[in-house]
Amino acid sequence: MKFDIKRLFDLFSSQGDTEAIDASIRKGAVFGGANLWVLFFAILIASVGLNVNSTAVIIGAMLISPLMGPILAIGYGAGVGDIYLIKRSAKSLSLFVLISLVTASLYFSLSPLDKVQSEILARTSPTVWDILIAFFGGCAGIVAVTRKEVSTVVPGVAIATALMPPLCTAGFGIANGNFQFFIGAFYLFTINSVFIAFSTLIFVKILRLPMHVHSDQKNQRKTRLWVAAAVVATVLPSSYFTLQLLRNEVFENSVASVLKQSEQSAKLLILSRKVDAKARRVELTLGGERNKKDVAQDITRLLTAAGVKDAHVEVRYSGSDRIDISALKQELQQDIYQTTLQQLAAETARAETLRKQVAQYQLNTKRQADVIAEMMILFPEITSATVARGVTKASAESQSTNEILSVNLAVKEKLSVDTDRLTHWIQEKFPSMQVQTTINVSVADEAAESKPTLPKAK
Repeated sequence: MKFDIKRLFDLFSSQGDTEAIDASIRKGAVFGGANLWVLFFAILIASVGLNVNSTAVIIGAMLISPLMGPILAIGYGAGVGDIYLIKRSAKSLSLFVLISLVTASLYFSLSPLDKVQSEILARTSPTVWDILIAFFGGCAGIVAVTRKEVSTVVPGVAIATALMPPLCTAGFGIANGNFQFFIGAFYLFTINSVFIAFSTLIFVKILRLPMHVHSDQKNQRKTRLWVAAAVVATVLPSSYFTLQLLRNEVFENSVASVLKQSEQSAKLLILSRKVDAKARRVELTLGGERNKKDVAQDITRLLTAAGVKDAHVEVRYSGSDRIDISALKQELQQDIYQTTLQQLAAETARAETLRKQVAQYQLNTKRQADVIAEMMILFPEITSATVARGVTKASAESQSTNEILSVNLAVKEKLSVDTDRLTHWIQEKFPSMQVQTTINVSVADEAAESKPTLPKAK
């Protein structure tokens, strides 16, 4: 059979009716009613999840969020030239966003938990990777929406592109007066929205969905200009953030490599370290006695050789009055904590292995007892049975071993079944073992053979 690559990637054979697609997308852009209530509850769920740092709760909020509807409708409207749908969807999305920000801000204002969790921090520094996620997520979303059958892809897109958590994080920034958090999180939401709509527009063209009946060339040109402007305005800042992220990542990796090399070659005792990638600064606290200037120069030279030319290295010793004792204690506590976690994980894994072995041993013991009881019912001539487990080797030189089940039976008369058939029957009960059956026949002499007696003396 000839392999047809075009047929393999065909999108048109499973595409739904264009009128049904149009109606479904327009329905998702409706503001009010059930959508509004679902949005309200989703925002509260996501805010609680961010507040307590629960990934599972945040995912649940993303699954029920109705924010994808108006965003897909904007991209669809741009693709088919429906200005009215674009305006209506943009209005719905704006109201959704406003309600989300107000709800999240009120929640975080009233919540007694004000710690900045990792789930919140993760949504304050958008990068180009977020653009790629949003774009490919939007592609998957519009392909799923245009299929004949109901697809589970759209909920997955809602999780991947994460529309709800950035809005909640922006609300956290408003409630706590943190303008930087608000800008970063809201920008991430903007990235997701723009590129989901943009990818939707592209696939509307690829799928050749019919243009709106009232579409005209002037409106189409205006729509293309607005789309291009939104895409460029979104890409430029995220590209800058990505370059900064990569620069900081290279700095931190280079510092870690150089410090490890210095510890091994110069036998430095680094008690604590503080690396500030943004300020290009490395602060070290060392133990022992050595010239601070030499150590700082050596590390700076190694960093320069590694490609980091703008690093500032500051060295302190354990006897210095300028040591940050709290930072030193914190780092030592973190090291102890990490070591303890690793040991605990190893012990937990070992305990789990032993638990499984004990459970398997108990299961095998029960199965053996059940087989013995069943045999003695089926074959009343068996007077006793012993089952033992062991291992066998093919030869002294062989490295492989096989698990063996040895069955020893004592019978009062000849068995009513052939030994091979009995062995096969037991083997079916224990398929992972090699079964060996031994039968000892001890027939009782019912005539009670008498011993020879001596004649009585006269």
